[in-house]
Amino acid sequence: MTLSNQPAVWDSFIRGYHWLQAFIVGGLWYTGSEGLMDWHFSLAYLLLALLSTRLIWGIIGSETAQFHRFVRSPRAVIQYLATSTRGNKQTNPPSAGHNPAGAYMVVAFMLLLIAQLATGLFANDDIISEGPFAYLVSGETSSFLTEIHAVNFNLILGAICVHLAAIMLYFLRKDNLVTPMLTGRKAIGTNSAPKMTNGLFAWGIFLIIGTIVYFTLGKEVVAYLL
Repeated sequence: MTLSNQPAVWDSFIRGYHWLQAFIVGGLWYTGSEGLMDWHFSLAYLLLALLSTRLIWGIIGSETAQFHRFVRSPRAVIQYLATSTRGNKQTNPPSAGHNPAGAYMVVAFMLLLIAQLATGLFANDDIISEGPFAYLVSGETSSFLTEIHAVNFNLILGAICVHLAAIMLYFLRKDNLVTPMLTGRKAIGTNSAPKMTNGLFAWGIFLIIGTIVYFTLGKEVVAYLL
């Protein structure tokens, strides 16, 4: 089946979100490691706007983006993994969106990012940089949240490794997960095509949230970089 004949499974926002998130997390790791805190905070605010939009889109967006459609019960995940290990493609045909196991990975990664952003708002480096809300808590509490911030990022790196390993495993089993996230289209066998919502609506929401985040949290630090 040619690409043009394959049904759309990922809208433009989900694809953009996926790749932007990957680059931002990489940028956060680099800037945090190198002490480039103005860039670090700027990227964090960008991620905050992006993730907030993704959470909203998980309610009102395309079928493959909606949490209640792709997050399955633990029993369904166990059944999926059991049949997958036996290589039963008839039982597990190509998913239009996230498969049951991948859905849990998506949710786990989002929860880790939420924890990272939340702790970062109250964190400090004991020198000159601190999160915008660090002044609202005691120094002891801020230091504790800073430690959580550091440990949690290691968990994020671990989750990324698991994600990459899963992508490679599916690729070896002739299920390419990367190309659909670039093109938005995928051959899904007998599964019905998901209902799609124009991703431009999500990008509009992202622009609104980004503007709010900029003027409430990021204006000063972004202005310093410019």
